[in-house]
Amino acid sequence: MILAYSKLSFSQVFKLYTALQQYFQNGEKKTMEDADMELASREEGERKMEKEELDVSIREEEVSCSGPLSQKQAEFFLSQQASLLKNDETKALTPASLQKELNNLLKFNPDFAEAHYLSYLNNLRVQDVFSSTHSLLHYFDRLILTGAESKSNGEEGYGRSLRYAALNLAALHCRFGHYQQAELALQEAIRIAQESNDHVCLQHCLSWLYVLGQKRSDSYVLLEHSVKKAVHFGLPYLASLGIQSLVQQRAFAGKMANKLMDALKDSDLLHWKHSLSELIDISIAQKTAIWRLYGRSTMALQQAQMLLSMNSLESVNAGVQQNNTESFAVALCHLAELHAEQGCFAAASEVLKHLKERFPPNSQHAQLWMLCDQKIQFDRAMNDGKYHLADSLVTGITALNSIEGVYRKAIVLQAQNQMSEAHKLLQKLLIHCQRTRNTEMVISVLLSVAELYWRSSSPTIALPVLLQALALSKEYRLQHLASETVLNLAFAQLILGIPEQALSLLHMAIEPILADGAVLDKGRAMFLVAKCQVASAASCEPLKKAEALEAAIENLNEAKNYFAKVDCKEQIRDVVYFQARLYHTLGKTQERNRCAMLFRQLHQDLPFHGVPLINLL
Repeated sequence: MILAYSKLSFSQVFKLYTALQQYFQNGEKKTMEDADMELASREEGERKMEKEELDVSIREEEVSCSGPLSQKQAEFFLSQQASLLKNDETKALTPASLQKELNNLLKFNPDFAEAHYLSYLNNLRVQDVFSSTHSLLHYFDRLILTGAESKSNGEEGYGRSLRYAALNLAALHCRFGHYQQAELALQEAIRIAQESNDHVCLQHCLSWLYVLGQKRSDSYVLLEHSVKKAVHFGLPYLASLGIQSLVQQRAFAGKMANKLMDALKDSDLLHWKHSLSELIDISIAQKTAIWRLYGRSTMALQQAQMLLSMNSLESVNAGVQQNNTESFAVALCHLAELHAEQGCFAAASEVLKHLKERFPPNSQHAQLWMLCDQKIQFDRAMNDGKYHLADSLVTGITALNSIEGVYRKAIVLQAQNQMSEAHKLLQKLLIHCQRTRNTEMVISVLLSVAELYWRSSSPTIALPVLLQALALSKEYRLQHLASETVLNLAFAQLILGIPEQALSLLHMAIEPILADGAVLDKGRAMFLVAKCQVASAASCEPLKKAEALEAAIENLNEAKNYFAKVDCKEQIRDVVYFQARLYHTLGKTQERNRCAMLFRQLHQDLPFHGVPLINLL
């Protein structure tokens, strides 16, 4: 107690004196009240005491706010809440309750720097840029004013606080998308760190310099330099994050998956060696995302499940595990989308329900599952032909991801036969994505533009667009998009009257689709194979033609099963119409009538946009 008292500043001594005086006066009043209460009946007193005992748990928070906490109690409270905010936000106090507690702490001790920092973290949860900046600046101001840094580090402590203040301010501005302000703050941090010859701070600055300039073509040079320097100065956490960023950049550049996995394996060795459990989770989530980017859904599923089944290396405290981090949310979102792609909507909704419980809407990672949920709902509405419902979901998607929202809006317009509006939107989006080097979205937009052309009866104009998309998807090794492009190319060839070439193209591309593709893509592929078989058999002998038609009917049944899994009624309608035509040609009246009746039921429920290819055949 004497040591703690000696460390107090003059203002803190005065506050301690005032608090003790108030405590003494309250004690005197309580003694007088107790003397008066002895005149009252014992039964009434006992009843009151029982009531107070029952109310203790209810008024616990009020009691904690009624007076100042000791230094140790306050430090324990702050460290506990900071740990929960990092690892398990749902178990921490709500933003409003935590801010109330912090305000109470700061009322008795305005110079408590750690309380200001926790206030900064709390404001980040609710995306309050003004309050979080205010709290961060107050934290570093108090850190310098109280001399906490200079006592341990001499006069150098002041400079250390200043450069890390500038660095944290740069990180804050970067988080909210204020890149110009972030760059200015980062330049200030670099200047002060260079003056003080602080290599650790300079390494952190170099990492943030890459984050700010990662859209530039030469940003990988900065990153490689950062990793080398981090290893040299013995900063495993920073080195590992650098390797992860380098792998992510190389994945977007279309490098070989085996080389990327080797690099991640090297970073995993660092994690296990230094017990960096948080980075192990990030590494597995990164692998999940890379496999999905490359169109290997089975491998992505395996990695996501590995992360979910892996126990944390260290528990934060009793009963709290590190499973409410961003990497955990990312893995669960991938899992939900992968299940939805395979038509397992019940499983996907269970995963999303779990996500909502783990990450409430006011938590900082809630936007991940919100976007995932909106996208799954959008795809289901489009499959079901409910375009008005899909259109209403576009607003929510745009609020969370503007590029994705514009793309989905164009898809809805295209489905509603508003071709000119859809074309204008897609062209604007294409220019923007080419400028920002969003290759995945560029290919998706090109495919939509090509579809728009052949739906407008201009398949010849669609071919160069599709070839451009195929070249990009091959260059960047995006298997899923490459397979989708091949399907579109085969379809264009079929419309142009060369079904034999379309069929040979499909035989080359169908294996990856059936192995790793979404159920909808599998259905489209089988449907297209059946169309090509029928078109190729048009000039064959009657016996061979009958065999080809029988094989086409089998493929159509398979396609129908795939479409049924994702409730794609419009495609099922087209399949049963085509089957009815084939059964009629083969003279199978009963089967034809069954398909015709099913077609009629679906046709009455769905809007009719025309089936140009079937009419041609």
